[in-house]
Amino acid sequence: MAVIYRISHAPEPAFNKRSSLGAPIFISDEMPPTKNMVDGEMYTSKTALRATYKPSGNAEGASFVEVGNDPAMFRRSPKPKPDRGAIKATVGRAFSRAGFGA
Repeated sequence: MAVIYRISHAPEPAFNKRSSLGAPIFISDEMPPTKNMVDGEMYTSKTALRATYKPSGNAEGASFVEVGNDPAMFRRSPKPKPDRGAIKATVGRAFSRAGFGA
């Protein structure tokens, strides 16, 4: 009985190439320079920027809300799809009243 050994030249699967050391998700406090609309200053720290949103003792006592620039808020809402069955029924009734329908 012959035994055949096959040598695979395929790359190793990705899960074998990972390190056994886990890496936590790290969210930095740094960000690209951003202009604050409250005081007009440029900030590179998220903490410093958000600290200016808290009430600063102004007469109205207003606090500010961070909105962002999500493009989804600029998308138009989808239009409702027409009910084709209702349209056909209405056209059929109109043709019947005009004397053309069944």
